[in-house]
Amino acid sequence: MSLIAVTGLSIGDQVLDFELKSQHLYEITGPNGSGKSYLARVLCGKVFNKNNVTRQLSLTEISYTDFTADGSVFQYSSSYYQERYQSGAKQESIKVIDFLKLQQADPATVDFAQIILPSKLLDREMIELSSGETRKVLIAKTLLKPALIYILDNPFTGLDAKSIAELSEFLRHFHERSGCCLVVLTVKSHFSKDHEVECIQLVPYTSRSGAIPTRNQLPQFESPPAPFDRVFDIHKGQIYAGDKQLLSEVNWCIRKGEKWLLQGPNGSGKTTLTSLMYADNPSAYAQDLVIFDKKRGSGESIWQIKARIGFVSPEIQNYWPQSAKVLDVVQSGLSGTQVLVRPIKAAEKSHIDALLAALGLTIFSQTALGQLSSGEKKMVMIARALALNPPVLILDEPFQGLDAERTSLVQALFSQLANSERTILQIAHEESEILDCIQRRAWLEEGRLKT
Repeated sequence: MSLIAVTGLSIGDQVLDFELKSQHLYEITGPNGSGKSYLARVLCGKVFNKNNVTRQLSLTEISYTDFTADGSVFQYSSSYYQERYQSGAKQESIKVIDFLKLQQADPATVDFAQIILPSKLLDREMIELSSGETRKVLIAKTLLKPALIYILDNPFTGLDAKSIAELSEFLRHFHERSGCCLVVLTVKSHFSKDHEVECIQLVPYTSRSGAIPTRNQLPQFESPPAPFDRVFDIHKGQIYAGDKQLLSEVNWCIRKGEKWLLQGPNGSGKTTLTSLMYADNPSAYAQDLVIFDKKRGSGESIWQIKARIGFVSPEIQNYWPQSAKVLDVVQSGLSGTQVLVRPIKAAEKSHIDALLAALGLTIFSQTALGQLSSGEKKMVMIARALALNPPVLILDEPFQGLDAERTSLVQALFSQLANSERTILQIAHEESEILDCIQRRAWLEEGRLKT
């Protein structure tokens, strides 16, 4: 039975005609900016279109999430990024079990939620979760709602390899057992070829794809001064969140010019560890910790630390007002805050203009962040991280949500920046995303680090 019929719907350079039928599994794929999320919002009625979309069901029978925020309960934009690490600021935060309303749910619903989520996750605060854990919670929330159609926008992004395989298999079983219509939007397929998946392929907008430069068009950026030896040196680091131990006896020294890869499963403590490096976590003052050759708490400000670090994280773009202009977001990287409150210097403007051009963002400089695709937003945050041409880069899943073309471009840019003076720490789940310059590896699991 046809649940939704799409006829003559224009998205960028193509016109779509297809049906979503009950008991069918669909995968909608395409590069960044091809209109996947826009199409999802059209299907679930968040974008009104009565001429090209015919539904044989009510909008309440469609369950959809785009994994950026839940406007009724949990909003990134009502919080600030460092809040997750500041216990005194989290009084209004909600626990996972309450976010999913499992306190009032029947036992079968609770059992179903625990198939997706580890039981130990249910008592955690939403604001404390890693990006991968947050995504799992939002998937659970979407699938717990009784519906005829489930639409998941990029559910695999930010998950480790084991979690991706488990989610792919779980979604297939969920689809088969529920008899629902399941629609999954992805940049690249994560379903094995033996799954019966009907694929809808979107193509990039000419106006957007034409703005992506090639690797050979990248400008040369100067090497910044790095007057320090030890970038980060922690001895027997330990951090708790309630009864949960996030870091246990961590010893790690990163020296100037080293190129490190940090890996570990979702929820292993990677985000907590990098928060110590980037001066976001006040627990740093209780640690035996040196940053840029100085004992933490010896008088340096968090802004002096941040001024030397370019930081990319999976979800930081979600904390920005979606009305903020791209150029303003990138320029805010000069101050380490969300707003640049001083005049921009000529050399800084020239550097930022070169960054925007290198990352294919010039065309979007006056565009509101909320009008971009998730991959385009990630490119904006990469440009922001490089605004100060910092001597240290902390790249937490920098390619998360990027298509193959943008991934290749950003890999080339980071490789060019990886000179002997610049220090790089990358967090990555997929081997194909690991930078060529990486020299050393560290593994973090259940709060324990192996180097």
